[in-house]
Amino acid sequence: MERQLDGKTAIITGAAGGIGSRIAKAYGEQGAHLVLSGRNKERLDSLAAELESQNHKAIVAQADVTQPRQVDDMVARAIEKFGQVDILVNNAGGAMYVKPPEKLKPEEWNNAIALNLTSVFLCSQAVSQHMITQKHGSIINISSVAGIRLSPAFVHYGAAKAGVINLTKSLAVCWGPHNINVNCIAPGLTATEGVSQWLPSKIKEDGSPVPHLEYPPDPEHVAELATFLASSSSSHISGELFPIRALTELA
Repeated sequence: MERQLDGKTAIITGAAGGIGSRIAKAYGEQGAHLVLSGRNKERLDSLAAELESQNHKAIVAQADVTQPRQVDDMVARAIEKFGQVDILVNNAGGAMYVKPPEKLKPEEWNNAIALNLTSVFLCSQAVSQHMITQKHGSIINISSVAGIRLSPAFVHYGAAKAGVINLTKSLAVCWGPHNINVNCIAPGLTATEGVSQWLPSKIKEDGSPVPHLEYPPDPEHVAELATFLASSSSSHISGELFPIRALTELA
């Protein structure tokens, strides 16, 4: 049976994290050639070895995606190895500082904007000329429900993620004539290893299970959506925002 991403090359930033690693595994299962990017080479190498043991093609392109030259080198490495870039997943990010806005230092604000918003622009810009030349491409930006709702615990993160949503829509219009799809996923609290201490119980006080849609999604659910958005099944979808969260987060 033909796989959804057979022969396509995908760059995934923040690839070693909870969501990024699941996207990499899901893409590998669908036949994509994987370029794993991030700052922690040890974790990237471990993920690449795991993927290769399952007969997936994966290389490591270590990069700080807030640095333009490193971003350019990442894209060049992908093209050198696989000859093209069909998919970019801008997944790198993080809340970084949890503090009230009056205590947030200017350099902390700048760091958060650089990692969560500027990196999305830099990586998208770096692949754009290649995608324009080949007349196709898919860019998937990972935002957050913090960019949709209030985020008083980390205003810097919420502002950056809101910027990602707007940037997605603008880039979709700019690059639509070149057959480049740009979409955005906004996960809520997601059941990764890193947030396990914040996850609610799966059992209600009366002993009954929490309904499936009322519990935070697994990172695999985000990966499944990212796979759809990278596939030909979503060829007429661009500039759209896809929240994925527990129904209780709508309250």
